[in-house]
This record gives sequence, structure tokens and C-alpha cells, in this order.
Amino acid sequence: MHKNIPEISQAIILAAGFGTRMQPLTFNTPKPLIKINNKPIIFYILEELRKNNIKNCFINTHYLSEKIEEYIHTYKKKNSSMNIKIIKETEILETGGAIKNIKDKDSTKPIIVINGDSIIIPNNSKNFLADLIKNFDPNKMNFLLLLDNIKNSIGYNGKGDFISNSKIFPAKIFRKQANGLAYTGWQVLNPKIIDEVNVNKFSLNICYDKAIENNLLWGINNSGKWLHIGTKKALSEAIEWFKIN
Repeated sequence: MHKNIPEISQAIILAAGFGTRMQPLTFNTPKPLIKINNKPIIFYILEELRKNNIKNCFINTHYLSEKIEEYIHTYKKKNSSMNIKIIKETEILETGGAIKNIKDKDSTKPIIVINGDSIIIPNNSKNFLADLIKNFDPNKMNFLLLLDNIKNSIGYNGKGDFISNSKIFPAKIFRKQANGLAYTGWQVLNPKIIDEVNVNKFSLNICYDKAIENNLLWGINNSGKWLHIGTKKALSEAIEWFKIN
């Protein structure tokens, strides 16, 4: 582990979206509560945080917020060590604005940020989240994104998002939407960078672009199985994968 790296003990799950691509399933159920193998998507995310001793978690919500609040109330009854706080947005603030809007986070320390439709199942020998945490170096990174080669992923249909000039990871990364690595929706970031943006509704992409200019956007390879549950087709494929694994 790098020297002088502050302990990471907080996370944000981004869960405010409408889940439009999964309608009609999301007419009455927010996407993070769609079930796979009888467990909602957000359960798998929370369990990885809990297993890695990340006990402080914020969840931003908007669409069908009360249903997420109800589920979290039930989850906390069974997992009393988890300190989970719902932050309801009156309007959707996008990825960057959602993080900035969470006033109770500790902006002096790195924070894990996770998209609410991204499940990663660790393989038997490696812990992807522990790798992500231990490789974040605040002295040379503002963001460390968990990237996937997409060959074995479920639900990702693009051609990649980022590339690196290095074959050794973690490495500085740059945008390239062909033959690249895909961003899984899991990252560690320096929240001060988000707080300094002078608007309240914005995408993290503007922060990524600035970080690229300053060589502060880094990536690391995912060692787990990535399930991106963004569409009904992806959901069906994920359900099938669970049946045989």
C-alpha cells in the first residue's frame, strides 16, 4: 500500500435515475431495486462495501425514492454496522452534481463512487474493490476508475471508453471510444475536485476531461465479473449467468 494514503471509509451510490431503458420494469420499481437471483441490484453493491469494511454510505435518490428508502431501512435492520444515508434530490443533478450535493461527506478524504446499476462479482482469488482502494494514490490521482476489457462483461455494448499508453496498471488514462477499456461505474475520487466546480448540476465527465489535461485521471483493471444492468436484455443475461455460477 502507498505511504500516507488516508483510509477510505466512505462511499456514494448513484441511484437517482429513471431507468428509462428498462421500462416497463421500472414503472413502479427504481432500477437499483430490480432483482437478480432474488436480490436487488443495490444489495450486491452494498455487500461489497460491507465486506470491505466501508461502513459509511450515501445513496442519492430521486425517482421512486421512497421505495429505495424502504429497502435500505430493511437492509440496515439486518446489517446494523452499516451507516447508510439517503440524499433525496428534488431535481436530478447528474453524476457530479449529486456528489457535490452530499454535504455530510468528508471532503478531506477519498471516496468510492458507484453507479447504481453496476454489479461486480469478485473472482475467487482477487478482491477488485480492495485493489481499487489500495491503488488510489491522492498524491498523483484525482480519479482512479475501475476499467474492464469488456470481453467477459454482461450488458456493455460500447467499444470502450479509455485507453492507456502503459501496459502496467494502475496507469494514466485518456479518452478513446474504440478498442479501449470500458468504465465499470466503480471509482475512487478526491471529492474536493467535485466541490470546487462552480455549478450545482453537472456531469463527472467535465472533471474527467480536466483531470486528463493534468495527468490526474488514472485507471486500473477489474479482476471481477462485471454486470452492467442498463437494459432488459442485460438483466436477462445477468439472470442466466447467476443460474450457472
